[in-house]
Amino acid sequence: MRLIVSADIHLGSPIRSAALRNGALGQRLQQASRAALSALVDLAIAEGVAALVLAGDIFDKDEPDLRARAFLITQLTRATEAGVDCVLIRGNHDALLDHRAYGELGPGIHLLHRDAPTVEIDGALFHGLSFDSTHVSRSFLPDYPAPVPGRLNIGLMHTSLDGAAGHDPYAPCAEADLMAHGYDLWCLGHIHAPFERRRAGVLALMPGIPQPRHFGERFGGSACLVRLGSDTAEGTPEVEWRPIASLGFAEVAVDLSACDSQQELLQSLRASLRQAHVAGRDTAVRLEITTARHGRDLLTELAQEVLEDLTGLYLDKVKLHRPARAPDAANDELMSLMQAEIAAPGFRQAALEQLEELRDALPPAIAAELAPEALDALLKEALEEVSLALHTEAST
Repeated sequence: MRLIVSADIHLGSPIRSAALRNGALGQRLQQASRAALSALVDLAIAEGVAALVLAGDIFDKDEPDLRARAFLITQLTRATEAGVDCVLIRGNHDALLDHRAYGELGPGIHLLHRDAPTVEIDGALFHGLSFDSTHVSRSFLPDYPAPVPGRLNIGLMHTSLDGAAGHDPYAPCAEADLMAHGYDLWCLGHIHAPFERRRAGVLALMPGIPQPRHFGERFGGSACLVRLGSDTAEGTPEVEWRPIASLGFAEVAVDLSACDSQQELLQSLRASLRQAHVAGRDTAVRLEITTARHGRDLLTELAQEVLEDLTGLYLDKVKLHRPARAPDAANDELMSLMQAEIAAPGFRQAALEQLEELRDALPPAIAAELAPEALDALLKEALEEVSLALHTEAST
C-alpha cells in the first residue's frame, strides 16, 4: 500500500503579520496555503496512492468561510474521482468544526472520530480520533482501537507527542507508548517541523506544515509518500519526503557598514537579494542588515525597489544590527539598567496592561499582533532599536 501523508494545512489562516508588513506577501501566502492542498492532491493522483491522509488542522479555525469549505470538498472530490480515498481527523484548530453541516462529505472521504474511529481501505485499517474541544491535556492513545492481527494498521493522531518544545501540550503522548501500540504506521499532526521516528518495524511520521506561513515554520514545506506492506525491506514502512510548498523563506545577511553612498547601498542589496532566489519557487526574504549609519526606512525602500526587478521575491522585514564596536561604558550601563527594568515583574505587568489598552483601541487585524505572548519579542526588538540608536549617536 502507498499513501500520501500530510497535516496542518491551516486553510483560512489570516497571515496577519506578513500582510501588515507587505500586502503582496500576505496575499501570496494566502494563495500558497490553498495551493498546498492542490499540490497534495496532484501528488496523490500522480503517484496512484490508495489514500491521502490528513492528520488534523486542515482548517485554521472552527468556522471557516464557505469558500474554504468549498475548496476543500472540491479538492478531495478530485482525489476520490481519481481513485484516491481521503482519510482525515480534526485537530485542535478545527476541533469544533462540523464537516457535515452542509451534508455528507461523499463517498471516499472518511472523517474519523469517536463514533466512527476506523475505516478499511484496500484491506488496511485506518484508525483515528478527532479533537472535540480546542484543548485536550490528556493522551488520546488509550482510546484508540486495538490493532487487528494480520492486517496493516495505520493510525492518525493530532498530538504534541512527548510535549514538544515550543508547543502547548495538546493531547500529549509518550513516544514509547505510541510505538508500542501495535500499529504499523502513525500519521501525526500538530508539530509544524517534520520528523520521523522508527522502532521495531514501526514508523511514526510528523510531516510538518506543507506550506509554511512565517519564518518560525520555514523548516516545513513537504509531504510524505509512504510505502508499507510485506514487499518493503523487512516489512518496515518506507518514506520519501516530497516538496510541496510554493513559497519559502530565506534570511539574507548584508553588511553595509562600508557603504558610503546610496549607490553602494543599492548595489550591495541587489547582489545579496539575487542570491535568495530559488528557481521554481517564490521566496519571502528577511534582510538582516549590519550598519551603524543608515536608517531602516531608507534601506526598506531601497530593498523594495530592488525587488521590483526580481520576480518571485517578497520582502518580509528589514532588521538592523549594530556592528562590533569598542566598549562604551555609559551606553552599556544604560542598556543593563533597561534590561533589569524589563525583567522586573512590575514592569511586565504594566506592559501587559498597556498592550491590552492598545488592543482595545486598534482594529482586530492589528490588535492580534499585540497578544500577551508577543510581549517578549516586542521588548527584545525595542532593546535592539535603542542599542542601535545609542551606537549611531556615539558614532556621529
